[in-house]
Amino acid sequence: MAPKSVNVRVTTMDAELEFAIQASTTGKQLFDQVVKTIGLREIWFYGLQYVDRDGFSTWLKLNKKVLSQDIKKEVPLQFKFRAKFFPEDVSEEIIQDITLRLFYLQVKNGILNDEIYCPPESSVLLASYACQAKYGDHHKENHPAGFLLNDRLLPQRVMDQHKMTREAWEERIMNWWTEHKGICNTAHRKGFVNRQFCLTRDQNRSRHSNLPGCFSTDLQLNMHILEIYFVCP
Repeated sequence: MAPKSVNVRVTTMDAELEFAIQASTTGKQLFDQVVKTIGLREIWFYGLQYVDRDGFSTWLKLNKKVLSQDIKKEVPLQFKFRAKFFPEDVSEEIIQDITLRLFYLQVKNGILNDEIYCPPESSVLLASYACQAKYGDHHKENHPAGFLLNDRLLPQRVMDQHKMTREAWEERIMNWWTEHKGICNTAHRKGFVNRQFCLTRDQNRSRHSNLPGCFSTDLQLNMHILEIYFVCP
């Protein structure tokens, strides 16, 4: 009789993947299957997260069997594919477009959900970069007032702190957006823009990483420098 398989679902920042694993499948085997499926070669920044039986988010241990770990019992079993470490110099250390895109989506989502603190002024600027990445150059005739009202571009905290209408926020974002003309080059080569936050590197350098110059994402809440690259789709 063939061993009984267990279904797992792995959620990346832009896709859901489903696999069947065996009782003998290790974390590394599942991880390798994920990175092979999405075509990621710069794998050393990433890991698989799961929620344990106590409700805490935990990194899957690659050297242990998946089913031997304290994973919350669901059908299918749920995992998130996320950046575990951030490089010091993205422009030097990241080559693949997919790596940049996954970093971008994770950090953008972290800012919007207030998992990564971002001041109001920087939030507006980053929102304008996100518009450039999504829509390209700003043109008044194609992007009139009201065009962005249905887009989620700012953390709710920022909007709650300042008594401004959504229209006023949109106007500020659009004013910055017009400044980014020409940032994206071609459909074949994805451009990017870089915005730096302040982060105390010495305090946040991960002691658990074998990779020199990497920061653990477990320390995100203490960050004040983060290099974010907005990748044109």
